[in-house]
Amino acid sequence: MSQEDKSRIEELKKSLYSRASPDVRTRRKLRFSSTSQPLNTSFGGIENDEHVDPILNTQKEIVSISLLTKILIGSGIFCVIAVAIGAYLFFNGANLISGDNIDITISGPVSIPGGEPVSFDVQATNKNNVPLQLVDMSVDFPAGTTDPSNPTQELKNYHQLIGDLSSGESAHKKVDAIIFGEENMQKQVVVTLTYQVKGSSSLFTKQKSYDVLINSSPITVSVDSFKEVTSGQEFDMTVNLKSNSQQTLKNVILKGSYPIGYTFVSSNFQPLSDKATWKIGDIPPGGQQSVIVHGKIQGSDSDSRAFHFTVGAQSSSDPKIIGTEYTVAEQDITIKKPFVSLAIAIDSDDALTDHVGQFNQPERIEVNWTNNLPVSISNMQIIVKLSGSAYDKTAVEPDAGYFRSPTDEIIWNQQTNPELATVQAGDSGKVTFTVIPKDKSSFSAPITNPIVVVDAGVLADRLQESGVSGSLSSVATRSTRISSNSSLTGRLVRSIGPFTNTGSVPPRAEQATTYTLMWTINNTSNVLNNAQVTATLPPYIKWTGTISPSDAPITYDQNSGLVTWTPGNVGTYSSGSSSRKEVAFQISFTPSVNQIDQSPTLLNQATLSAEDSFTGVSIQNIQDYITTRFSTDPTYKEGQATVVK
Repeated sequence: MSQEDKSRIEELKKSLYSRASPDVRTRRKLRFSSTSQPLNTSFGGIENDEHVDPILNTQKEIVSISLLTKILIGSGIFCVIAVAIGAYLFFNGANLISGDNIDITISGPVSIPGGEPVSFDVQATNKNNVPLQLVDMSVDFPAGTTDPSNPTQELKNYHQLIGDLSSGESAHKKVDAIIFGEENMQKQVVVTLTYQVKGSSSLFTKQKSYDVLINSSPITVSVDSFKEVTSGQEFDMTVNLKSNSQQTLKNVILKGSYPIGYTFVSSNFQPLSDKATWKIGDIPPGGQQSVIVHGKIQGSDSDSRAFHFTVGAQSSSDPKIIGTEYTVAEQDITIKKPFVSLAIAIDSDDALTDHVGQFNQPERIEVNWTNNLPVSISNMQIIVKLSGSAYDKTAVEPDAGYFRSPTDEIIWNQQTNPELATVQAGDSGKVTFTVIPKDKSSFSAPITNPIVVVDAGVLADRLQESGVSGSLSSVATRSTRISSNSSLTGRLVRSIGPFTNTGSVPPRAEQATTYTLMWTINNTSNVLNNAQVTATLPPYIKWTGTISPSDAPITYDQNSGLVTWTPGNVGTYSSGSSSRKEVAFQISFTPSVNQIDQSPTLLNQATLSAEDSFTGVSIQNIQDYITTRFSTDPTYKEGQATVVK
């Protein structure tokens, strides 16, 4: 190999291992051509190749500049931008607004007595290098918070406009409240700052919460009652309220929640309409009040029932509900099956609710008994005691029992009923009697909401069982509520009444005669709710539109001829008194010739409908047709009702 060839090989090696050498595959790709080039197989012929090397070298330079230059230029631009951004953030980043640079500090007690005034000091500090604009502070209080300046007013939110807050500036606000709650209850106060920054219309917020523990309730509630009762047994629950507050608790309300099967009977405080809410009023510091709730409960053996009683302050919007809750108490009562079950049926009505009856209508009462013990009992005695404002001892028929009128008791024992001497396990039977409710009211002593009460009890001895004997007892109660006696009367008059009537009497064919129709509602013992009277006028009767009183709630539908009077509620014992409901309206009658010698109907049958407020039943009274015979008028004479020519 000549020296020149070696020199060429060395140059080729340098080209292959040089960093600036282009990729051969890339070069071949760039030189790809459909025209074949002669391949030089001899290194010695390279210097005579005038086409390949110049072109290859030129392409190599172009590729190297195109690819590497772009990478270098791009990297340089990225570095410049990154350095510029970093420098900007380093020298100017302090002007950025961050909620982390706004500090909210809440100072106050971590444990407070419920119902006592408490103060919180709220401090807001702007640690940003730019001011905050239109800073607004809002404090949200937990449920059961009131305003110290008006303890009856619920306080849900405190709002204060701080205004602009410069860099490094702080704002202090003192917030007062009275927080109520149960003992050991955790409450949370939340402070929210709302602000704007210069050059932006957006609102930004920063929030912080503060926990407070109620270490004592402003009032304690306890319930005293039996832990176990028998089904149907009446019993008392005493709800005791005691103030722990140093402030007078205003407008205190006690609200009960009764379980299924419980029936409220009475209480020492007058309850509101739901019979489960009592307005106690103000309780001074250390003051006490007790509400005794009397009722009965029905259920199966071993059933458990829970009573809930909530105490709080009266709502400012509704005086019948609790606006601010103070505390809650619960009483669990277990129902035990009585040794002898007693069930009272009145006129075959064996429901657990009160029966509804009528004055002077006899009621057949059955007292059914069943021995629930697995052993026999002896000397069983059933005693029924009668009472109530509609009870009349002269209207009692005791059947087989003995009626002891001085004590108003009917007694059945083994002397009146030999089968009661020994009653085997599972045995059952019944005793019966009749009572007639009576209206015993007088003008000077009216009786409202009349009732007949039947209290049944049983006494017996348990036969020897494991060497032990003893007396047993059980009770049951049932009442009959007596519906009010109400009536609707209708009168046709001409010479009396609030209107002047015209036309001939007797009425003359094809000539108009006017009459006055009067409706009167009389009522006795119970208030009637939503009373309404309806009737229709025949097509030949004209409604004149004249009524008395002039503002009476009475309407007339010309298409149907329906007259509707809605007097609303009717009070008790309204007959003959100023409280009775009465209305008058005038009609005009022009007889047709085919009605000659007749006494046509002027008003069809009228119906009074209402609801008895005491018994809850619907009341209906019917007033018969009213004809031209106006015999209720003092000037009426026979023959004046017949239409003449």
